[in-house]
Amino acid sequence: MSGEFAQLVVDEAIFHLVPTRKRNDPVPVQVEFSEAVCTLSEDVRGKIQANFRGVLAKHGRPVVEELEVKKSTLPDRVYEYLVEQRDLVSVSTDLAELLFDSQKGRGSSSAGLLLVASARLAGKRALLIVKLEQEGGFRAEDVLVDGKRTFDMSYVTNLLMTEHNKIYKVALFCVDGVPEDGPIEGWAADKQLSGKMAQFWLHAFLGCRQKEDPKRVTQEFHEAAVDWVDKRVEDPEKSVDYLMAVLVELRSNTATLDPTAFAADHLDLYDQDSFLAYLASKDVPTTIFDKDIERVAPRLSELQIGFASGISIVAPVKRVREDIKIDEHPNGTSTVTVRGKITSTRSHYSPRKLDAPHTDVQAPGVDSAG
Repeated sequence: MSGEFAQLVVDEAIFHLVPTRKRNDPVPVQVEFSEAVCTLSEDVRGKIQANFRGVLAKHGRPVVEELEVKKSTLPDRVYEYLVEQRDLVSVSTDLAELLFDSQKGRGSSSAGLLLVASARLAGKRALLIVKLEQEGGFRAEDVLVDGKRTFDMSYVTNLLMTEHNKIYKVALFCVDGVPEDGPIEGWAADKQLSGKMAQFWLHAFLGCRQKEDPKRVTQEFHEAAVDWVDKRVEDPEKSVDYLMAVLVELRSNTATLDPTAFAADHLDLYDQDSFLAYLASKDVPTTIFDKDIERVAPRLSELQIGFASGISIVAPVKRVREDIKIDEHPNGTSTVTVRGKITSTRSHYSPRKLDAPHTDVQAPGVDSAG
C-alpha cells in the first residue's frame, strides 16, 4: 500500500442522496441534502479509513485541474475548503449539486450517495469525496439531530461495512496540492474501471485530467529500469535476470504496473531500495500506474549482452533463459555460451559507427581503364 494513503485519517463525514437525473422525468427529482455531519464511532471510522486507503492505493491516479477547458467548479470549492474559507457542510452541498448536474442525461448512472469527509493526509488538511452506488433497495434513513437532518448511525454502519453499497468512485485533495498560483492537484479512483475513470466523473464532475500520460510513464519506467541495471548491477548473470524481468513485466497482459511490487517480486532484498530510489531520482512513480507499451514495444522483444571488447550478442527474450548460459570468472570476465544451430553469418552494419574511410587505393589486379 502506498505510504501516502496509509496516513489518511477521516475526521467527519456528511452524506447527500443524489438521484439519477433523466431528461424525460415528469416530475424533476431533487438532491436530498443532509444539514449536519453524521456521528462516526471509532470502530466505523477505523474500518472506513482502511477501505478508503485500499481503494486509493490500488486504483488511485494523480489528477490535476483542467485549466484550458473549465468543465466544473469543483476545484474552486475544494480550494475554498482547504484554505478554510468555507466549512464542510456548505461545500458538500455544492458538490452534491455538481454531481447531480454532471449526471444529467446519463441513464447508466444509478442513484447513489455522495460522501464528503474532512480528512488529514500525513497530518495535513484534506478533503475526501466518495460516490457510492445504492443497491438492493437499501435506502437512506435520515434523522434530526438538534433540528438538522443527517443520517442515522445504524444506517452509516450498514452502508460502509456491508456489501449493500460499494465504494465506486473516490477523489482526495490535500492542502499540499493547492498552490498559490496554479492548478489544484490530487488523486482520483474509479473502482469500476480498474485504473481508468469514467469521463463524467473525471472531467464533468471533478474538472480534472490525469496528470500522468501512460505512454510517457511506461517509457520512462523502461528507460530508468534498464539504466539502473546497466549502471548499478555488477553481477552479469543477475543483470540479465533483472533485465529479463523488466521486459517480461512490460510485455505481460496486465493493464497496470506497480514498481514497488515489481521490486519485491523480482529483485534481491538489498537491491530493492536502490532500484526504487533510482526511479524516484528520474521522476518515475514508484506507485502503481497505468501501463501502455506503445512507445517501447519494439525494444521488448530482444535482449542485448555487450562485452568490453565491443562484441554484442542479441537474443530473442523468449530464448534467453533456455539457450544462453553465463559463467563468471574470478578476474571479472565472463564466458557466455550460446546453444543452438548456426544458420547464417553475415556482415553487420551499425548506424552508430562511421563507415570505413573511402580511399582511392586500387585492389591488386584490377584494370582501372575498364
